[in-house]
Amino acid sequence: MTPVRGGLRLTVLGCSTALPHPDAPSAGFLVEWDDTAILLDAGHGVADRLGRVADPRRLAAIVIGHMHADHFLDLAGVRYLFPWAGGGSSRLSVHLPPGGRSRLDDLASAISERAGFFDAAYDIDEYDPAAALTVGPLTVRFAPGRHYVPAWAVSVESPDGARLVYTGDTGPSTSMIEFARGADLLLVEATLRDAAEDDTERGHLTAAEAIDLARRAEVRAARLVHYAPDRRTELGALCAAAGPWISPAVPGLSMSVSPHVGVVDAVAAAGAVDAVGPAA
Repeated sequence: MTPVRGGLRLTVLGCSTALPHPDAPSAGFLVEWDDTAILLDAGHGVADRLGRVADPRRLAAIVIGHMHADHFLDLAGVRYLFPWAGGGSSRLSVHLPPGGRSRLDDLASAISERAGFFDAAYDIDEYDPAAALTVGPLTVRFAPGRHYVPAWAVSVESPDGARLVYTGDTGPSTSMIEFARGADLLLVEATLRDAAEDDTERGHLTAAEAIDLARRAEVRAARLVHYAPDRRTELGALCAAAGPWISPAVPGLSMSVSPHVGVVDAVAAAGAVDAVGPAA
């Protein structure tokens, strides 16, 4: 893959659902500005993909939106890259949602590791969703999603004003539309084939709902994420009907996010170039 350089950059490591797929890791998105790199979510399969494009030990931070396995399980995989008992010059900052630390402690117990296993390598904190988080030159903000457990969408803003928003897992939500409004790039989940698959209290979106959310938020570009890979052709057709500003994300996609100009240049793993403009 030829990486995109300059400005705010996104690399899609994985964008699948919790159901394992051999060629499609679950949620994981690498966001970079100069030498600062943040990993948004670390679902199963993401640690391997991350290691192909960057040294995980040089991340500035990992930010987890909610504590479902397909969004945080590979915190264990990344942990094994560090010295067994810590001992490095610094620990990796890991920002978890409220209540996340106890879930990570439970994971250490579940994989038969000692108490404090993650603390030896990770500087763990639970973020305040009402407050902005500063990671180097990047500003990270949060908004509640509509999900089966407390879940948080994430906004990353760079010094030049570019803004990337990732919904995480969410059902239909007016507040999510407002949180994403005007984003230069929106990563919006599209889990369901049909809304009837969901619980009474919604926790995911159909592709049509995802496209509608992105359009109503007036984002400049959008990529569908959190979908089963065998639906890519179907989702591609729905996006094509909506306009060139939206398409399904694919693992390996690397994108440059520009502020307020309505264009995102993308280089896929196969080297194809895709230019997109704002939603109509």
